[in-house]
Amino acid sequence: MKAIINGKLVYPDRITDGVILIDGDRIIASGDCWVPEGAEIIDAKGLYVGPGLFDQHCHGYKQYGLAIDAINDTRAVALNHLKHGTTQITPSAAYSLTTEDFISIINQCNEAIEKGDTNIVGIHFEGPFTNPAHGANSHLTWEFSEDLCTKIFERAGKNVLHCTYAPEMPHGERMEAVLKKYGVIADIGHTRSDPESIYRGVRNGAKIVTHLYDAMGNFRGKEEAFGITGDPQESVSDIVMSIPGLYYELICDSRCIHVSAVSMRQTYRVAGEDYVICISDATGRTGQLNPDDYPPEDCRSAKDLNYNQRGQLSGSRLVAAQSVAHFMQVTGADVRVGFKVGSTNSAKALNLYDDYGSIDAGKYANIIFVDDAFTVKNVIFKGRELDEVRI
Repeated sequence: MKAIINGKLVYPDRITDGVILIDGDRIIASGDCWVPEGAEIIDAKGLYVGPGLFDQHCHGYKQYGLAIDAINDTRAVALNHLKHGTTQITPSAAYSLTTEDFISIINQCNEAIEKGDTNIVGIHFEGPFTNPAHGANSHLTWEFSEDLCTKIFERAGKNVLHCTYAPEMPHGERMEAVLKKYGVIADIGHTRSDPESIYRGVRNGAKIVTHLYDAMGNFRGKEEAFGITGDPQESVSDIVMSIPGLYYELICDSRCIHVSAVSMRQTYRVAGEDYVICISDATGRTGQLNPDDYPPEDCRSAKDLNYNQRGQLSGSRLVAAQSVAHFMQVTGADVRVGFKVGSTNSAKALNLYDDYGSIDAGKYANIIFVDDAFTVKNVIFKGRELDEVRI
């Protein structure tokens, strides 16, 4: 048995002093409890102690001199994010991939999950049937077919947890039926959908908005959207934020390029702390633009952004902890909220809260220690302290 002491325990509704007891890979008690004689002591040294982070949208890893794409080594992508405190991850197979590469990610995730001892808890399909007008390399979006749906969803089985789609596409309603058939959560994204299509999608089970403000447009078009008032009212972002109960992914980079500071604060105010989810949308593709080639005033010089060969903003070089830290800096949210947007809300959105997303008894012992700035100092994965933690 192990006991975490001298930490500020962070629960979704409070921060309190206390002890966490771990037996095997589970938390057996937390809060006001005694340390059993003979327990192995882990001293938190006054740091905040909360649930490991949950990155539900991630394509790769590009930090510490490494560039790893999920196509080539999904398990290595997950392991490297784990070293930054991401103890749950759903690697993303994207619309821009070939069928073979899409299925390669599925196969690798299935194999890792079957073997166990991985932080991969499921798979995210970013598409492949989205709006070809929205997103980096969006012209590579697949053409919808029932046969392709059968091929990828049956290959992934129960491991595919959520899937991004564009409700306004001609196949939108059929896609909703496919997701319902396979028990997959629908994410609205890469879209310029009209209100009625989004409302239908929500009625049919849509629950998550894929990276709010990114790869979204206005169903009226750029020029007409400004219309009479000069304001692009009823953009996809406006529409989805008017609907209660949806979860909103945010990519919170250091320059506020993916999501402006104003939009980040607005989302926090409108959605509240229970429905914001900080993601990395990290990529590990090689051969893309190098930040070192650009002057500091150019956003392409940011170390946590990623631009593809066409000069398009294409994911990030973030890890989940950085996304949370930037969200806190911009919005003024405290550490308690940081753990909610970085862990709790994803676990709830993906129906995995019984096992992840808090430090309550019965959950997996996936735990991190952070300071006031949400810098990860220690990572415990399924009851074991990691030998290496990357800051």
